Amino acid sequence: MNAVEIEEAITLLAEQPFDAQTFPFAFLEAFGNKKTTIKRLKIGSSNASDIEGGVLQRSNIHIAVCDEGKVTHTVSAMAIIISM
Repeated sequence: MNAVEIEEAITLLAEQPFDAQTFPFAFLEAFGNKKTTIKRLKIGSSNASDIEGGVLQRSNIHIAVCDEGKVTHTVSAMAIIISM
């Protein structure tokens, strides 16, 4: 995907109602991840995150949705996993 396609996909994502369960996967899809990659992350076979609601795609991104007021805690937990 080129920058314009990514921008369009992110804009469409931002216009949708927010769903914490599906957002990490929709975000990754907006950046051009293949449907098979998303499926594997959803079922957990390639999701290396142990954070509730987190998705870790090694050598790419670690993303998690958290409750209001829990950002610092969630980011800290994600940093510990990445440093391992």
